[in-house]
Amino acid sequence: MATYRTSPTVPPDMITYRLGNKLVFVKPADDYEAALDIAQKEFPEDLSQISRDRISFYILATMEGQKRAIRVSESAWPAASAGLRRTEIIDILVRPNVKEAPPQYLEVPQSKEGSLPLSSEKIFPHSAPSSQAGSRAPSPSGRASPRSWFGKF
Repeated sequence: MATYRTSPTVPPDMITYRLGNKLVFVKPADDYEAALDIAQKEFPEDLSQISRDRISFYILATMEGQKRAIRVSESAWPAASAGLRRTEIIDILVRPNVKEAPPQYLEVPQSKEGSLPLSSEKIFPHSAPSSQAGSRAPSPSGRASPRSWFGKF
């Protein structure tokens, strides 16, 4: 990654684009769109089918004594590229495609009749049979009303 200098310098006549472990010397582009054109031309096997909004440029800058990668925005491209030294590196990164469809869920296998493969009796073996679903055991208080925690207080 490139080291960005804040002192006035002569704009470089050549910089280096790096994509992964591939390097290429290029003439600095005047604007961001031209920089994207150069990147896609120089790395066609990696970038030609990538949407331009997913391609990002990064330089290395020293901030508070630590080197940090900083993305170069479209509006900052002219100043950022002019502040680099000759043959310094601009890293190219491809952002993930967030417009992809979400992952597909596995389909639930269907029985021959087209219903779910398991009946409720197999899933809930201790539940009451459907013929007794409407009947209830009497409440401990002897009342016929539905059971409630509130009645005990």
